Amino acid sequence: MRETLFWPCKSGKAQAVMLLVPGNPGLIDFYIDFCSALHNQFSDSLEIIGVSHLGHTRFSDNRGLSVKRSSIPSLSDQVANMVAVFDQIDSDYTSAAQRPKMLLCGHSVGCYFSEKIVECRSDRVDRVFSLFPAVENIASTPRGRQLRPIFRPGVRQLAAGLVDMLVWMLPSAAILGLAGMSRSLNEDNARMVVEKMLHGPCINSVLKMAADEMDEIGDLNEELYRRLGHKFVMYYGCNDGWVPPIHHKRMASTNTKGKVYMCQSGFPHSFVTTHSAEMALIVADMLREELDGWSPVAIESPPAAAARRPYTAALVD
Repeated sequence: MRETLFWPCKSGKAQAVMLLVPGNPGLIDFYIDFCSALHNQFSDSLEIIGVSHLGHTRFSDNRGLSVKRSSIPSLSDQVANMVAVFDQIDSDYTSAAQRPKMLLCGHSVGCYFSEKIVECRSDRVDRVFSLFPAVENIASTPRGRQLRPIFRPGVRQLAAGLVDMLVWMLPSAAILGLAGMSRSLNEDNARMVVEKMLHGPCINSVLKMAADEMDEIGDLNEELYRRLGHKFVMYYGCNDGWVPPIHHKRMASTNTKGKVYMCQSGFPHSFVTTHSAEMALIVADMLREELDGWSPVAIESPPAAAARRPYTAALVD
């Protein structure tokens, strides 16, 4: 079971459907303001679906029962899960008489997830919007070198245990006050962290995925961008500790078929906590350009599920 948020189009006939793939931490609630502001620009034609990463958040099912995981997912588990999410969305919409445009919007390491979806579903993805894309050598970035020690086995379990101890010892108001002291969180985001993520298993899942990012995300996938770069619209930060300027330079020289932008406004990597409305306007302009003059594709019959190449990593139940 996955935590999912949905912004439906008012007309009931979507011209485009966007899957929002979060960064790390993968709590989709961080993106509510961004998705809402973006959706307001296209409320009659765009549907947005956002999905939290497995194990990154506490949430309840439709019966009000808390959803718990029995294991800590790996990065490959998380990617396989998001591929399965895309497949389900694609299946739901291609069963209609007209297929809407299928879009991905990734943030930070969510852009790496988007790469993986495009690799195995290139015929189904029409466009990818990559925001502050952490898609290469994360461990060697300034922030990666600074934080990697806390992602190591033992340390991350200790951190998760300390979180559970603090939650048990301190009143909610005190914990909320501590979270509110973070410069990168506004009041609403601080409350979301306390209520939905400040839980030992969630912290362990977040740090485990971060550790895997350090170990597994290496050199830029140049072959992908030379072959399918036209599907990507990319937006880099000018002062980003997770995605330094050299990454933008390398992408711009590699992906000559797509669109690779550099932020001129100084927005931070974690824009969702401070500049959601501003980034929504930028993405809206990109999306408007992509949708201009485009009309849904008539489909004679949905593609056979057996014809789809499966993602090779195991899917966590």
